[in-house]
Amino acid sequence: MIESLRNLQTSEIELRQPLPVLECEWLVGRLLDNRGVATAQWVANTRRLLVQYDADLCGRAELVAFFQSCGVSAAVLTGRA
Repeated sequence: MIESLRNLQTSEIELRQPLPVLECEWLVGRLLDNRGVATAQWVANTRRLLVQYDADLCGRAELVAFFQSCGVSAAVLTGRA
């Protein structure tokens, strides 16, 4: 899958509230099902995720909208190529 992605960028996303471990795992699984999302990993002991995605297929606004659709408030802290 990653081989087919061209314009890879990484953004750091912070959840506004802590979630139980199982919910975090479920959320990452759903996130990885999104078109253009290559990887998603938690930053240890935080409410933050590093998400690598193809910016031609999705962007920061779509990532935040995804979390909102799951009932989770989130914000993009950083975005870097």
